This record gives sequence, structure tokens and C-alpha cells, in this order.
Amino acid sequence: MKERQDSIAARIAGTIAGGVRRRQQERVPRALVYDASGEPRIVPPGGEAQAALIATAERIVEIVLEEEPPPE
Repeated sequence: MKERQDSIAARIAGTIAGGVRRRQQERVPRALVYDASGEPRIVPPGGEAQAALIATAERIVEIVLEEEPPPE
């Protein structure tokens, strides 16, 4: 049976969700970037690039959470 591969968008969403879970667990966040073929690469920790990517991802999550309708 052929193994199903998730779309790049699904993989990115999973990565962001994992980052949120790590943040909630007070673990050190990590930054990943994806190449054109969808393969992830970890951005070296402690650098300005990592800090900027993490700050951007956190802001995106905040925006999405602000736009979610309240639970019924």
C-alpha cells in the first residue's frame, strides 16, 4: 500500500501546532524553514534569524486566535 504524504500546508500547520505545544510546555521553541520540495530544515538556535522567525510565527498564531469565533 502506498504511504500517504501530507501536503506542504498540512506539514507546516503541524509544525506550527507543535511549536505552540512546545511553547505551552515551556520548552525552547525552534524555527524550521522548508525548501521548494517541502523538506524542513532547522534554523540554527540562538541567532537573529531564529528569533525573528519565532517572533513572526508567534504573531501569526496570535492573529489567528484573535479571529477565531468564540466557542458556542
